[in-house]
Amino acid sequence: VPVTAIDTTGAGDVFAAALVLGTLADWPLEERLRFGSLCSALAVQQFGGSLAAPGWGDITDWWRSLSAAADGGDLRAAYTRTGYRFLDDVVPDHPVQGRRRAQGTFALRSDAGLH
Repeated sequence: VPVTAIDTTGAGDVFAAALVLGTLADWPLEERLRFGSLCSALAVQQFGGSLAAPGWGDITDWWRSLSAAADGGDLRAAYTRTGYRFLDDVVPDHPVQGRRRAQGTFALRSDAGLH
């Protein structure tokens, strides 16, 4: 998935997590690798390392945007969509609500009331 990377920190962690998800879902190896690549590609477009890992909302937005471009005659999008057809079975048809990216779990001293 061609992207402009702004922060590659954590891309391997995101890839590994996506690979584990695909393994637990019993996806074929090729789909697991593609999903890992997609999640890493979406993550490196944000700052924050592994906290930039995409949520289902981000994946859904990417898939719908790619599909619309492919349906509109974009040959590059159509080619890319072919490799990710398995997402049709997992991307929800309804709007995805909630968080799109992970939230940091670390605290600052000021958060604990220690000034």
